[in-house]
Amino acid sequence: MVQRRVKEKRLTLLLHPLRREIYRLVCETPGAYFFELSSTLTAPHGTVNWHLRKLEEANLIKTTKFGGKRVYFSRTLRDEDVEKAFVVLKHLTARKIFAYIVNNEGIHQTIIAKEIGIHHDTVRHHADRMVQANLVEKFSEGRKTCYKLGEVGLKIQEESINQISNTYVAALMDILEENCLHPEVEEISKDHLTIRIECPGKEDSSFSISLSQWDFHEEWEEEVATEPSQKAVEEET
Repeated sequence: MVQRRVKEKRLTLLLHPLRREIYRLVCETPGAYFFELSSTLTAPHGTVNWHLRKLEEANLIKTTKFGGKRVYFSRTLRDEDVEKAFVVLKHLTARKIFAYIVNNEGIHQTIIAKEIGIHHDTVRHHADRMVQANLVEKFSEGRKTCYKLGEVGLKIQEESINQISNTYVAALMDILEENCLHPEVEEISKDHLTIRIECPGKEDSSFSISLSQWDFHEEWEEEVATEPSQKAVEEET
């Protein structure tokens, strides 16, 4: 009887509709934290937390703390540094600052503040969080504080992390197969995946994730100019 109950629990890994929806949200929402996930769902917080624990126990997701928030992310889909980066970039002002650094490599902190129209302490606050997340690197040019893209920032700029890798698909399929499910890839592209989950004695289910919605590039182009104004440069020099 105990063995039967254990088997039934394993069979329901992603057959449970709420757990499947939570996993989809974690995959599609970089830098996802608990209250962000639970606010999207109609289930009580305790229920969401319980399913998150089950997904973590099954090695489908991982969790870490950053910026005072517990962040959840899918194993092998994105790494921890990328998730931390997107926690920072959820803030509109941070995205504007990052966009300015993308378009103006090695730019001074004071010019960023003048061009965006915010206090230099605000720039420093958000930039320091970006340094923590490897989005940007800080360096000195004389007495001036300057910024350039860090390792994660370069990956985001090159869009090399906005894709579903073969490694991720293989790892997901292995976990599903280990849990007595019979998964089959129905559709796959660089930013979309659909898997059909077949389980003896239960109705087949489909599971899809899409990464196409988390691209900030168009937003960055609309929010900031590509070059600092001549006035800002003259005042800085």
